[in-house]
Amino acid sequence: MKSFSCRAVRFLQVLALLGVWMFAGNPAQARGVSGIDTDYPVALSVQIDPATITDADLNEIRAAGFEFVRFGVRPPLKSVNPSLIDYPRLIKRVRNAKLDAIVTLFGGNAIWGSKPEDLRAGARKESLFSDFAVGFMKAHTDDVAVWEVWNEPDHKTFLNPGLLSDFEAASSELCANMARQKVQPNIVVGFGFANLPFVGGKVPAQLENAFVAAAKSDCLTDISIHPYRPVPETAFADYGKLRAQLDQRQLQKTGIAISEWGYASYLPVRSQSMQASLVFREYLINAAADIKLLNLYAWRDRGRSSFSKEDNFGIMSNAGEKKEAFSALTEFLKIARHSKKISYDDAKGVNQLVLKRDDALLHVLWTPGSDKDVTVPVAEGKKCTRVDFFPQVRRGSCGPRADGGFSAKASAYPVLLSISD
Repeated sequence: MKSFSCRAVRFLQVLALLGVWMFAGNPAQARGVSGIDTDYPVALSVQIDPATITDADLNEIRAAGFEFVRFGVRPPLKSVNPSLIDYPRLIKRVRNAKLDAIVTLFGGNAIWGSKPEDLRAGARKESLFSDFAVGFMKAHTDDVAVWEVWNEPDHKTFLNPGLLSDFEAASSELCANMARQKVQPNIVVGFGFANLPFVGGKVPAQLENAFVAAAKSDCLTDISIHPYRPVPETAFADYGKLRAQLDQRQLQKTGIAISEWGYASYLPVRSQSMQASLVFREYLINAAADIKLLNLYAWRDRGRSSFSKEDNFGIMSNAGEKKEAFSALTEFLKIARHSKKISYDDAKGVNQLVLKRDDALLHVLWTPGSDKDVTVPVAEGKKCTRVDFFPQVRRGSCGPRADGGFSAKASAYPVLLSISD
């Protein structure tokens, strides 16, 4: 009997250790964007319009290498959701296309609705927003990969600047409601800041305070930002500044998600070719900075005017034609699939991102400005294949080995040297 008891105890101890090991080793258990399982250096999403997206679009998005799509969900109020979109059906269509959804929850720039009649007698807008957001999360927990609370509250289009204190209260109430109903999705990001928070002083303190409180309560797992800027490369340093500020606030577990960022092609400011260069480099700089999730704005041009910035953020034209940005980025994704970042350097005006895929090292070279000659050191006997993405994909020899490696001209249009045995 004593012998059996010892064996039983040892068996139970092994089971307990096995359970701990399985929990620690399973990435699905990790909360936040750091636990995203992706085939690429950066998991890529694209913004879609819930009212116009077709099943053919969704299938093409998945085939192109995107793993997520992002769209906003608004409450069933005519003032902020005039089309009364069938969001549950859209979520199901996204899942059928083998895509994951990033769902952004917001209720209008007055926190709830846009008309006096939207506020029920005796109801508080903070409670109405909380009930809507938590109810929708609860109903679709298993079908949505990433939840985002609000969109650009530091922009007057999405939040009336006079309601900053009310937004703090709404955020606090949302978190309390989530805890009360035991709603704890794997990834909840916020608040989709239009400006870089905690750095530069452009984001109101009430919004920063609301975020810190929500993150410390485990209501929000990550911070989401929209780093629009003239050239992508400046984001690298800004990510470092933001990371330092989060750490200073004891938010070391809080990851950074890029929930919206893109470039428009519109005359006479930016050609389709330059849009393609910037979108491609946007992806590369996020890989360089170890950002796990990037949502590209947007899938399709909103309108047909060649001179309107807001009409032309798509990587597809309004008529459904692939723009240069689509072609360059998706061809790169085919090569970069199953690769991991090894290093990044921006010495002497040349950006060099090195990825490893199987037995090949992928050196991606580019500059944010003027052309530069660069040599990639390579040992004798190695093979080198050059891939150009602009104006269309071309594969060929890197030329003869010289000066201890292979040479290329780096420009604003990235080029890839694949080195293998």
